[in-house]
Formats: sequence, C-alpha cells, structure tokens
Amino acid sequence: MKRSSVLGLIFLVFAALSAQSVDPVLIKIDDTEITRSEFEYALNKNNAASSSNKKAAKEYLPMYIDFKLKVAEAKAQQLDTLSSFIEEFRADRARQAEDYLIDKEYIEREAHKMYAKDSAAIGKDGFLKVAQIMFPLRQNASAEAVIAAKAKADSAYQMLNSGADFAAVVRKYMNVSPDTFEIIRGQAFKEFEDAAYGLRDGGFSHPVRTPAGFHIIKRFSHRPFGSYQDYRSNIMTILERRNIKQVARYRFGYQLARKMKPGTTPEQALAHEDSLLETKYPEFGNLMREYREGLLFFEISNREVWQKAAQDTEGLAKYFKKNKKKYKFDSPHYRGAVIYCNSDEELKRAQKLLADAAIDEYKSIVESNFTKDSVCTIRLTAGVFPVGENAWVDKLVFGQGKGGRMKKEYPKVGVVGKILKKKPESYKDVSGHVINDYQQYLEEQWVKSLRKKYNVDVDDEILKTVNNH
Repeated sequence: MKRSSVLGLIFLVFAALSAQSVDPVLIKIDDTEITRSEFEYALNKNNAASSSNKKAAKEYLPMYIDFKLKVAEAKAQQLDTLSSFIEEFRADRARQAEDYLIDKEYIEREAHKMYAKDSAAIGKDGFLKVAQIMFPLRQNASAEAVIAAKAKADSAYQMLNSGADFAAVVRKYMNVSPDTFEIIRGQAFKEFEDAAYGLRDGGFSHPVRTPAGFHIIKRFSHRPFGSYQDYRSNIMTILERRNIKQVARYRFGYQLARKMKPGTTPEQALAHEDSLLETKYPEFGNLMREYREGLLFFEISNREVWQKAAQDTEGLAKYFKKNKKKYKFDSPHYRGAVIYCNSDEELKRAQKLLADAAIDEYKSIVESNFTKDSVCTIRLTAGVFPVGENAWVDKLVFGQGKGGRMKKEYPKVGVVGKILKKKPESYKDVSGHVINDYQQYLEEQWVKSLRKKYNVDVDDEILKTVNNH
C-alpha cells in the first residue's frame, strides 16, 4: 500500500473517532441547542431505575421538552436579569463552588491528625457506658459527714448484694431515675475510672471514694474507639467550627498563584479558578445549569400558572361554571361557621350579622363588631364541612355525635350557615379542588401555546444512542 493511502486511511479513522467523541445536538428549541449529554444527565437523574432503557428516553423526552420550553419563555421574559434571581443564583453558586476552591488534602490531613490524637488519648480501653449511685461530699467535709456518707454507701451496696434492683436503689438514695453516661480514660476521677474499667458488663462496684464523695458504679457496656470513617463526619463538623475551610481556601489560592504569573495574589488566583469551574468540572456545570434553570422554571410557572390559578377569581368562577358536574357532593355539606362566645345574647347577635354574609366576610364582620380592648370576644371556625369533619357541625347541623370539646372562656357554641345537599353553589365551596383543576387546565393551555411559539426539532437518530454510545 502506498504511503499516501496509509496516511489517508489513518486520517479517516481519526476523523471517525473524533466525530464519535463529539457531543451531538439532540434537541433544538429555536436557536438553542441541547446536547445528548445534557439530556442524559437529566434523564439519568430523574429515571435512575430505568435510565438504560430506550423506552425511558422516549417517555421522558416530552416532559423534558416542556421543561425546556418554560425555561426558554422565562429567558424571553428576561427573568434571568432580575436582581432577585441574580442574587439567589450567585449565593447558591458560591456555596456549591466552595468545595472546588479549597485544599481538600489539607483538611483531610488535619482530620486524620485529630483522629490520631483522640485515638491515642482514649486508647485501647475505649468507652464505658455506666451509671452510678452517688453520695456526695464537700472537699472540706468533716469526719462525721464522711462516716455518714460511707454508711449510706455501704447500706446501698448491701442492698445490691442482696439482689435489689439497681434502678430502685438509685431512686431510694438519689431520688432520681438512673442516668447512664459514657466515660473514657482521663475524663473522670482516676479512682472512679479504675473501678469502672475493672468491672465486667452488668457488674457493680463496692463503694469507691473520690474527691467528690462515694460512688457505687454499674457497668453496662463497652465499645472500642472506632475507625477514622466512623468519626470523620463529627471531626469535619468540629474543624468547620474552627474555620478550617477559610484556611484551606487561602492555601489553595496560594498554590494556584504560585503556578501563575509573578505578582498574582491568592485572591486573584481563586477568582480565575472560580470562573473556570463550569468548564473544568462537568458535574459542577451540570449542577449549576440545573439550578439556574430550576429557578427560572419556578418563577415562570408561578407567574403563568400557580399564582394565577389561586388569584384569578373570575377565571375560577368561569371554570367552575363550565365544569359543575365534576364537583357534585356524595353527601350533604355545611357551608358556614362554628361560633364560640360568652353569652346567648352575643351568639344571637353574631348569627344575625353573619346570616347573609359570605364566608370570606366573616372575619372582618366579627372583628368590627366584637372587639373589646383590641381583643375579639368571639372565635370562629369557618369552612365547608362534610359529615365527620367538625364535631360541633355534626351535632348542631346534622344531629350526630355529642359535639366538640367546650372552651372555658367561650361556654356558648352555635352555628351559622347553610346546608348544601347535592352540589356546591360556588367555586368557593370546593375551592381546593377547583384551584387544582384550574391550575392543570392553565398548565395544559400554556404548554400548547409554548409548543406553537417555539420551534422544536429532535434528532431521532441521536435519540436512539442515548445511554448507548
């Protein structure tokens, strides 16, 4: 084979391999390109159990496109330029970037040092779980006081030797329930430690004298000092309280600065490294894109659907009127309120004032007419109640049960409202259901409009290679 032919073949093979290594564009939304790896990241994170399944990719694709359309609309409305968005994203990015801008090896070395120090201090003796019966003495206790304390300790010891329950003896002499605690060498009085470590699990000591008094110790269990991994989390928490990350950040900046042009400060080196994180670490880039788009998705969805569904009273009323058949009651409901007050006269007056009012007017009417010294003299529980939801409604309206618990300060209880037998009269009678359904309706209409507004193109051949390349 000629040399030129061999070189040509090598070039073609190299070109083919290079083409295979490129991250191809899977989706285009107008001029925005979404690569296969970006889709795979979202798919694998949200469908981990079946991420290798081709069917999963096809099923997830429409949901993913809808999400991307909403993000595109948020950008079109320039929500990513809002100061609130910029500040929130910047703060979260700084938190996430912290672990990429510190000397992790330094932190790990310091953690190992702390573990080694603690391990040496605690030694092979480990931890003992114990309880005690204590007969305290002052440091300058008289001989008579010492003799009296020793006599009590000996008496307690004899009771234990005779088979008395340790907890019962604790309560007799200390007037408290037994409290277990752990000790290590060097933490308690030497006499106390020597006696405790000399016991077997379940055993108790004779009265032990320490500078604090007399002790009868019961040993419950022993555990050795654990491995580094057992304590790493706690050690890291302690080190963070000591601001080790600040030291590790400066060390990392210093290391970076030494590799850059003379005169570069650690702060400048860190700022430069920070600007490269998304490209240098793909997992960080994915996380930041996910968070950024999540913020935009939440804000645009709140504006176009969630907030609108809750506040659009005219739209809710129209939706309810058009879909009344969906909201029939299986059993009678009571629309109104339970009134708690001090007297029959007050109850009758409240019922009269609220009789023809709408539920959402109850609160203002009551506050206007029953406030004394800035305190409202009656209480209300308002809503739409099916049988079984409110004990007072069950008794006073539906004639079932014994009623609810009486309130001392409000000895009179009554109701005001109307029975709805088969169906609600207004969307407010079933507001939770209507708002949820109206929200879904707005969502569907919004997605349809976005599908019309933006041109979406999917490369089906590339889709077949998702998680299979």
